[in-house]
Amino acid sequence: MNTGGLSDSGSMSLSAREMEIIELVASGLTNQEIAERLTISKRTVDNHVSNMFTKTGSKNRVALLNWAMDHGKICRDGFNCCSLPDETSSDC
Repeated sequence: MNTGGLSDSGSMSLSAREMEIIELVASGLTNQEIAERLTISKRTVDNHVSNMFTKTGSKNRVALLNWAMDHGKICRDGFNCCSLPDETSSDC
């Protein structure tokens, strides 16, 4: 089955900072805007996003957000949402 470049693993562990960044990506912010919001360098945001691509097998931001929604990491507009679990639980 073609997963669009996404990892089949739902147990991928993203760090707390990566989770914070993926939520900001989902809200439509650029890496520069995320850097300004978190008072870190754009290069640091670039590295976090790149690491998330590697961890999830995603090839771009759209695929990364699809992976995050599919695995209960982010909730968008009530679609495909549940009570988001803590990092040790996978209730979604």
